[in-house]
Amino acid sequence: MRSAFRRAALVLPLLFAGPARADDAKHAASMACRIEPGSGRLFCTVRIVAPEGRAVSWSDALVVAAPRAARALKSRVTSRSDRPGEVVLAFVLGSGDGGRIDVLARAVTCPVVPRSGACTPLSERVGYDFRPGT
Repeated sequence: MRSAFRRAALVLPLLFAGPARADDAKHAASMACRIEPGSGRLFCTVRIVAPEGRAVSWSDALVVAAPRAARALKSRVTSRSDRPGEVVLAFVLGSGDGGRIDVLARAVTCPVVPRSGACTPLSERVGYDFRPGT
């Protein structure tokens, strides 16, 4: 009977814990978008900031949803090696109503000090409300 209580004491906190985040106090990812004049394209830059004491070693961005007026050139884009915490997405502008562009930003963060812990994944949804002609 005691072992059942011990197991419950170990498992119950895990059941009620929310998803782990690198830093619950602030967002790890952000997205800013701008229309490139004369090109018919919208460029969105997704930036991922690692928690203190860690560095982004790799990241990507997945376009989860986009309106018909802004079609993604690629639905998944990875970061460049010289800027692992930054991903640039491109959208072709067309006709139709605007709407929300939803993106899942993912990254792997590693300790800055070698041998001070394991690399860990990080993910966060970001979005942009696109309005044609703005």
